[in-house]
Amino acid sequence: MRLTVIVAIVVLVIGLIALIRAQRINRASIERDGLARFRDAFRGRYPELLLAQVYAYLAERHGAVGPHYLVNPNDNLESEYALIDLDLEDAVLVIADRAGARLPRANELDELKAKVHSVDDLLRYLEPFFRPEVVRG
Repeated sequence: MRLTVIVAIVVLVIGLIALIRAQRINRASIERDGLARFRDAFRGRYPELLLAQVYAYLAERHGAVGPHYLVNPNDNLESEYALIDLDLEDAVLVIADRAGARLPRANELDELKAKVHSVDDLLRYLEPFFRPEVVRG
């Protein structure tokens, strides 16, 4: 009887350890998928540097660490990330600056409120500043 209880406890502990390891492996897989999915959604349409910088900024904005946060092309910047008015301007300037891209001028920032509402809009707005001929050297 005592041996049966000990064997049952050992099997239970081994099962719990296996479950915890499986969850960690799954979490690591999901972490790699967030950034990969974001890049795949836009591959060929925008420069890789732009995609990486926008993804990193939006994930940080949500408090996510690492490439596991899912950012969708149609995410509304105002409702999902609280990016409106000056916060949106700050986001554009931070993203461009981190990447070494040309910073938008004041008159170019005026277009933000009317043109940029989704993640895809943000990428479309920032793309000209990430072209090789305008990136700082």
